[in-house]
Amino acid sequence: MKIIKYILQLLVLASIAGACKKDEAKPVADIFYKVNIVDKTVTFTNETKGAVSYKWDFGDGTSSTETSPVHTYPEKGKYVPTLYATTQDGSVAEGSTVIYIAKTSPVKLDDNSLADWDEVKDYEIVSGAGETFFKRAKFDYDAQYIYVYLEMASKAANADIFDFYLDTDNNAGTGLVTDIPEGGYDVLLEGAILDGWFDVFNHKGAQNEFSFDPTGVTEFYTVGTKVETGGILKFEMRLNRSKIKGLSATKAFRVGIIATKGDWSATLGRIPDAGKPSLLINFE
Repeated sequence: MKIIKYILQLLVLASIAGACKKDEAKPVADIFYKVNIVDKTVTFTNETKGAVSYKWDFGDGTSSTETSPVHTYPEKGKYVPTLYATTQDGSVAEGSTVIYIAKTSPVKLDDNSLADWDEVKDYEIVSGAGETFFKRAKFDYDAQYIYVYLEMASKAANADIFDFYLDTDNNAGTGLVTDIPEGGYDVLLEGAILDGWFDVFNHKGAQNEFSFDPTGVTEFYTVGTKVETGGILKFEMRLNRSKIKGLSATKAFRVGIIATKGDWSATLGRIPDAGKPSLLINFE
């Protein structure tokens, strides 16, 4: 009996010893980092715990051993950066994320200024001598929004109505054909923007039919700074691309704007000028 007891004790001790060895797993670093993207430059802020060294694979064929590197990507696109963190005893943990490098815009709607529009030069329309209402329009974009700047001979109290004709697929073979050349207009945005209403309509039916269905979409636009001086009204706004049919997936779109008096009694002006093609904005 004593021999059996002794053997059992050895087995228990061996079992305990084996369990201890299994529990002695090497500690692994707790991966955590933040990313901040400005244009093509990404700042990686590394807050990983338990590591003594790091290696970053930025997902574009380059790497770094800095703790919190700043990296500029070569072009727009989707990238998967990975952080490898090594502990004191040589254990390696890794953590990846997906980032999208896309065009950014200098336009800020909450800065109480229109000065940032001075940096926007790619998509600008200056009206000709025959256009007496609109003076200038500018457009910019990023992955989420389309930014619009309008300058005109008016004042906010007039509650002018604006009709934005959007060829959201850049295909003249779909959408309404109007007197705004080189587009088939899939979406109409209409309303007195500075009087607090603006609606989205999608075209239906034949291309020669002015037939638009209300979509009921809300919160698709935001108005920023507006300035009135010397009989000239300037204001900025942005359109949410994901809320407007076709604007999230398209590679390019066209836009033309017609302004009408707040009581619908007369057309005030248009931009681009009458007879001129709508403005093509190329997201690529």
